[in-house]
Formats: sequence, structure tokens, C-alpha cells
Amino acid sequence: MTKSKHKLTDVAREMMSGVVQIHVEGYIEEDIQSILNPSIKIPGIWSGSGFFVKFKNLEGYIVTNAHVIRNAYKVEISSMLTSEERFDTEIVGLVKQLEPDVALIKLTDEELKRFKKTAIQPIAYLELSEKTNPSRGEAIKAIGYPLGMVEPNITGGEITNFISGSELTTERFVTNAAINPGNSGGPSINENFEVVGLNTAMMVNAENIGFITPASFVKIIIENLLLFNEPHFADIGGKLQKNAENFNLFLNQSQAKGVIVSKVLKNGFLESAKIQPYDVILSINQVEFDRHGIVMGKEGIYRHKNIFDIIKLIPIGQEVEITYLRNGKRETTKAFAMRDPQKGIVSNPILNERAYLEVFGMIIQPLSFEIIQAIQEIDPYSQVDLLKVIDQDQPMLVVTHIYQGTEADEMEWSIGELITQANHQEVHTLEEFQKVVEDNRGKSILIKCLSGTIGYFNVEESIKFGI
Repeated sequence: MTKSKHKLTDVAREMMSGVVQIHVEGYIEEDIQSILNPSIKIPGIWSGSGFFVKFKNLEGYIVTNAHVIRNAYKVEISSMLTSEERFDTEIVGLVKQLEPDVALIKLTDEELKRFKKTAIQPIAYLELSEKTNPSRGEAIKAIGYPLGMVEPNITGGEITNFISGSELTTERFVTNAAINPGNSGGPSINENFEVVGLNTAMMVNAENIGFITPASFVKIIIENLLLFNEPHFADIGGKLQKNAENFNLFLNQSQAKGVIVSKVLKNGFLESAKIQPYDVILSINQVEFDRHGIVMGKEGIYRHKNIFDIIKLIPIGQEVEITYLRNGKRETTKAFAMRDPQKGIVSNPILNERAYLEVFGMIIQPLSFEIIQAIQEIDPYSQVDLLKVIDQDQPMLVVTHIYQGTEADEMEWSIGELITQANHQEVHTLEEFQKVVEDNRGKSILIKCLSGTIGYFNVEESIKFGI
């Protein structure tokens, strides 16, 4: 493809040959029953979009949204180059938490050969833009297969706005180009034959507001997926809060500039940099921040980029320079970018990866963010105790289902109970809990919960664990 500027419509027509439709068979992950009782899996079929990506010397690799293939057990693609033929793919990896919503799949070796043999022309590999700062008002075209259409659809629009990232989310571009269900995973392209970003979502109940995952994040994800199967961004490794003039005397600062470090997490980036609570971070790699943590200078006029957006785009392992204020004195330190410190309570959205025990008439699982959210929909009061343990270093076990007429039901146990002890031993994992139960076959076992609830269960000699 030539690099000189062309009419955007002509560019889109040429690039759409690299866009594919993705056909998925999998489990419907939104079903609360499946989250609280993993033995229940609701099958479903759906479709999305993707595109062959130009990356190093890779062949047959396709970028899409993670939500398109998450919890899939069969993923096929079709292309306008190959009539209505379908081709099997393998999942290389995906961002399980959908932040950002990116996944990488590939044609199997045999299917790549068959695709090349069937295609009416060579595969068009689309190039990710090197530009990290598109302009508001920049024209784009979104390409994909919305609503299950069998031919690629092209919609036009502009980059209309930007949404800053946060501690838990990544930056997104906003567009007025129509993005509908099925468009997810397709590219948004510019007149330079480049992919600006990945069509990710639409705003429900709003007109002409869609979201694009920037190509800069997609590149980092691809690199990480090829190396680790699951990507991680650099993380600040602590809690930050807005600065204010009221803090001037306390922090010995002349004006409220930069963000306050309110907490330093163990084994995190800030600890590695020897940053302490109440230090004020003024800049990272010479990028300065105002008291809200927003990037200052010319870039800040046109973009609402913040400190989290800056840190996430630094490759893990790269040295980072931090300028900060401590007791009124300006200091500089360096540390290597690293991922967020591992917590005991994590996200686990992949249904087939959820381990559980079925014993004493109840389902017991490691506590995860998905379980907290599901329990909130059933019993909002249970969530209060669950949220208290999110930041702890150790995992926790939670009761997610009670079968009627069982021992647990007779003792009036409820969903959301957090198990802390079994026969006076602390238990944090399913393996620890199962070992205590197995060691007491033919006896009874006392189980205690964080709420104070107790249970005294008979352990049968022939007890079997449903896992």
C-alpha cells in the first residue's frame, strides 16, 4: 500500500480486505448462575470483527476485542477474500479483564495454507499507527461486520474526544462513526493507510458515540501476548490523590502542583523508587502534572491525559525518572517500570478457569471481582463485607451457592459467607480447605466465617469433591 495521502473512502475500500468476521461458539459469561455455580454453563453463539495485523514477520495473526472471544470454545473466521469459507483459529491470548479490550488470534498452520489457496488475492495486513496523539476532528473510517452482516461495513466519522484512563482503566478515543454490535474488534483507519485503533464499544442510549482502543495500547498488548499469553501494563504501585492549596503548609509546598502519594503498595513501583506517603509526584519522564494529575503543557490543552495514561505506555522493565517533592525539597529518583503488585483478590472472568469445590451442600470458590459483582445483584448487603477484603494480600474463599435441604441450608448459611477457618486452621485456598476436609474423613469439621457464622459438618468416608 502506498503511503501518500488518498481519499479516505478509497483507503477504506482497499483496507477492508484485511478485515475479517469472527464466528464464536462459547459460554454466555454474563449469566449470574454460571458465576455463582461454575458447574452451570450456558452455551451461545455470536460474532464480531477483527483484522490481519502487520507486526514484525508474523503471518495469519488477527487482532480483535477480548470480549469477542472471551469464554469461547470454538473460534472461526471468514473473509471477503474467500467467499463464505470458514477457517479455524487458535487463541494466542487476550486481556481477560478487558482493560484494554484486546485479543490476538491466529489461523492454524493448515488453515493459513488453505486460506492462501482459497483467497482471490494476497492477505492485506493492516499497519498500526505510530502516532499516539491523533487530533480531535481527525477523519476516520470504522470497518467491521455489524449485526452479523456477511459483508464488511464502512462508517465514517471523526475522533471527537478522548477519555482518560485511571488506575484500573486505559485511555479510549471517542468517535461519532457508527459502531454497532458485531463491529467490535474491527479497525478504525485514517487516510494514511493506518489503523488508528480498535473499535471497542458503543454508548448505549446515546447517538453517534463510540469508543476506540488506541493503536499504541494494541501494540503493547500484542508484544506482551506473544511473550506471556497475558499482558500487563506498567502500574504506579500505590494510591494517589488530588493536591490542593490547603495542603501547602502540611506538605511545605508553595503551590498545589503534582499529585499526592497517599499509599505505597508493597512490592510495587513506588516502593522500588523509594517514594514515601505524602511525597508529591511532579513529573514522570519530564512529563509534568497539575494538581489533578493531568498532563500540563501544550499537550494538556488538547488532551485530558493523566498520570495513569503516561505510566501505562512505558514498557515494563524500562527505567523511569520521577521528580517529586518531599518536605518542600525537589528530588529526583529512578526505578524500573513494573506491573501492579499481585493481590489476594483478583479478577477471574474465564469460566473454564474457575476452580471450585462442591461440598456439604454448597459451592465454594476463591473470591474474585466477578463474584462480588454477581452477589451484589442478588444481595446488596452481602457485598459490604466482600469489599472490605479486596486489598488484602491473601486470597479468600467464598460461598457462592447453597443447595436446598442440605447441611449448609439447615444451618442457615447464605451466599457471600467468607470462610476463614476449618478446624481452627486458617484456610485461604481451595487446596488448603480440601486437605483439612480429607484429613477428617469419618469425623466432623468446624468451619468458621469472617462474619462469625459457624458450621459443624459431618465428613463422610466416601465424600467426593465436585471440581
